[in-house]
Amino acid sequence: MYDGYKLCPKLKAKEICIVVEEYHEGQFYRRFHQHIPQHRISEENLSFMLQSLVLKFQNNEPLTIVRSFLNKRGKDPSPYTLMWHVTRPERGVLRKNCGSDVCAWADQVIVPSHFRKTTPEDS
Repeated sequence: MYDGYKLCPKLKAKEICIVVEEYHEGQFYRRFHQHIPQHRISEENLSFMLQSLVLKFQNNEPLTIVRSFLNKRGKDPSPYTLMWHVTRPERGVLRKNCGSDVCAWADQVIVPSHFRKTTPEDS
């Protein structure tokens, strides 16, 4: 149920942990890691920020960046679509993830009463 993938040991309730990693020739490289208060960013802007971080670390051209914000109505220019996933890396935490070879994600505590509490099932 919880994937446990690359959990940040410093994540706290009321924070968002933002990470950007790049995959290159079989290795993952951490390119960015920052914590921000949850109240400083909306859900919509969080998604925009993750998308922008992926585009920045992919070193995209301006047209690709423009295309990444287009809808699928029309053909010219075609939209550039990033892959999105939502997972639960641990109890009480939600992860929003976008990208492929360059991947950005944001972890935030959504159920503080369950966050990093052990249960009999965890033993």
